[in-house]
Amino acid sequence: MIICHPLKLIFIKTKKVGGTSFEIALSSYCDDDSIITPISPKDDESRRELGYPGPQNHQIQTWPDGNEGTQAFFNHMTAGQIRAAVPQDIWESYTKITIWRDPYDAIISRYYWERMDKRDIPFDQFVGHFRSVLSENRRIAPLTGPNSPDIFLRYEHLEEDVNALGIDDLWTRFSSLSAKAALRPKHGADPATVFARHPDTADLIEQEAADEIARFGYARPVATPDPVTPNRTSAAISGHPPSGSGAAPGLRPDFIFTLSAGRTGTAWLARFLGENLNIPSVHEPFGLDDYGTRLPSIGHMRRFNTYGMNGPICDFWEGKLGELQAPYAESNHTLGKCGLIESLVEHGLAPRSTIVVLRRDLAKQIASYINRNDFFNITVPWQWYLHPTYPNKIVDPTPLKHLGDVGTAIWYALEMEARYAYYKALYGDQLHFVETTLEEATTPNGAAKLLRALGHTRHAKLPPKTNASSQNNHITDTLIAEVETLLSRINFNAEEAAMSFIQRGNRLDVPALPRQDATVGKVAAE
Repeated sequence: MIICHPLKLIFIKTKKVGGTSFEIALSSYCDDDSIITPISPKDDESRRELGYPGPQNHQIQTWPDGNEGTQAFFNHMTAGQIRAAVPQDIWESYTKITIWRDPYDAIISRYYWERMDKRDIPFDQFVGHFRSVLSENRRIAPLTGPNSPDIFLRYEHLEEDVNALGIDDLWTRFSSLSAKAALRPKHGADPATVFARHPDTADLIEQEAADEIARFGYARPVATPDPVTPNRTSAAISGHPPSGSGAAPGLRPDFIFTLSAGRTGTAWLARFLGENLNIPSVHEPFGLDDYGTRLPSIGHMRRFNTYGMNGPICDFWEGKLGELQAPYAESNHTLGKCGLIESLVEHGLAPRSTIVVLRRDLAKQIASYINRNDFFNITVPWQWYLHPTYPNKIVDPTPLKHLGDVGTAIWYALEMEARYAYYKALYGDQLHFVETTLEEATTPNGAAKLLRALGHTRHAKLPPKTNASSQNNHITDTLIAEVETLLSRINFNAEEAAMSFIQRGNRLDVPALPRQDATVGKVAAE
């Protein structure tokens, strides 16, 4: 994205619309204080060769009024994120523009850009299982409301619309570029041909993109269906994916990740998946060069739970997900607390991934934190868990503060329960979630059930438990009983907390909104 001060213009960059070429051309009009976010190294090199300004001021800014800022700007920021990061007078006085594209054509471009054809994922299955791609540009640049851009440049009429901006020579500079050249085949990949083979997928797009189709006058591609393939083969047309979750049942995922609180058996699960599926299975990568690359750093954890999906977080996930090779499993519980789910739904790995939600008996889980003094030293929750001082949180910790570190441990466990519900509510139709508990998965029947959910019917091998507490059993049992007593006095519903958070307009991937109701998201003592 770009904030060009000389033109008083903000470019909100949507996806698969020629945005990188437009961004390169627009950067030629920027001054030293304008904000330009990084693009790919190859495209930035092309920009340098043209003599245009490259990435600048995307982490530290000097605004036209002389005030300084330390906001993190990044590629494909949503309009809402940009609005929250810039001074109000900039947002109100600058022209906000974006580029829009026919959804029937854009989804085909995305399919080949993600190389789904090379991964043998059929087009209709990609659209059905990766439905978020149909609405992602509306999330970046809403069609209506206070965050809506002022001008929508139409991809199909770019010359006309760009020239209408009245910026001298912009069309000439833009049309001479070809960043991120198309990867789709020259034949058989045009919308009319593709949707003749997949009419149910066209139905789905017509339903999901109805607002933009009506606004911009897009029409459903029409062609004579291929008589060799008369069957309608859409993966999902009813409004819900076949399994009720983001991937079809019985499919073996290429990638498995966990959503877990920690002290829930993630080390055991890593070994279980490796031994039973015969795939690389990682718990927590601890190599010297892993922190900040394969394993989130303290900075990543704190940034995500304060600012959401800002530049450093997006860079971390782009690097981590981009290096993974199938098949692969990872049960590192920190990932789900700093953007794993948000990154997957925007990535080509989404339809090939399964998320295992791994729980443990709540009292035993909390007692384990207390036994280990996990919330005594602030650096431990910063690196591994969460802390109640973070702005981005679903559950209000106030009623538990009087319990000290014990209350913090309870709050954390409840916050994670609310986050499981939050992610399933928002992304349950885009990602495949499988739920289990440590107590269930470590039994023969529970282990077999988990393997079946992952597309395997083989006999389950149960590895021994790992990371078991070395504390005296009597002390542990006593503590568990005390925690159970405390939990029995708490009135808390994870699904209600998550839905209340969502309905108030909050999301974990953007900076938190001020709490309007002191009772919302709180736990209450009976």
